[in-house]
Amino acid sequence: MKYEIFGKPDFPCVKVNLNAGESIVAESGAMVAMTSNIEIKTEARGGVLASLKRSVLGGESFFVNTFTAQNSPGEIYFTSATTGDLEVIELSGNELVMSKSAFVCASPGVVIDSKWGGFKAFFGGEGLFFLKASGNGTLFFSSFGAIHNIQLQGDYIVDTGHIVAFDPTLSFSIEKVGGLKSLFLSGEGLVCRFSGSGRLWIQTRNQNSFAAWADQFRRIETSSSGN
Repeated sequence: MKYEIFGKPDFPCVKVNLNAGESIVAESGAMVAMTSNIEIKTEARGGVLASLKRSVLGGESFFVNTFTAQNSPGEIYFTSATTGDLEVIELSGNELVMSKSAFVCASPGVVIDSKWGGFKAFFGGEGLFFLKASGNGTLFFSSFGAIHNIQLQGDYIVDTGHIVAFDPTLSFSIEKVGGLKSLFLSGEGLVCRFSGSGRLWIQTRNQNSFAAWADQFRRIETSSSGN
């Protein structure tokens, strides 16, 4: 499988070239365009219970799509649901922890599952679960805003709304910024302190902050309509 990512970092899209008989698995709604010889199979991957777990706990679709090039090579384009960056890594028996809804598409050998994040993840704004990617193959994941990779050695602090993915070799804890005054008045809220050695991916935008910013205009429009 060969691929090309273009349009980074604002409106990225990945073009995947498949050999005859080769497949790729994608999140529901991620497909943009494809050649006519690509066959699509929609299924609850891993069974109903596994799909329900990913959907309810991990924020992913219940059904995933498997695209296969029939009889000859083909190409297919994928993108994420939100405006933001797209990144790719190769898994070789290792794992990657991702924020909910970050998965876009992957080789069939990559397994996507929900991962218990503990109650500290709930207070950090991620709910109780992350996504866990494991197995072997190529994995594409997305963000809200541009993605920046940090090679971590030691401790590092990230706003909880800017976490995209990280190696499971990193441990984390949820902390407040400064004292109580800073927690409620600084606009920073809670942060995540990562510790250890591994890779950390962050995003330049925060979906919750953007939603709060956009909501003020919705409320103004609703108020004006009611007058």
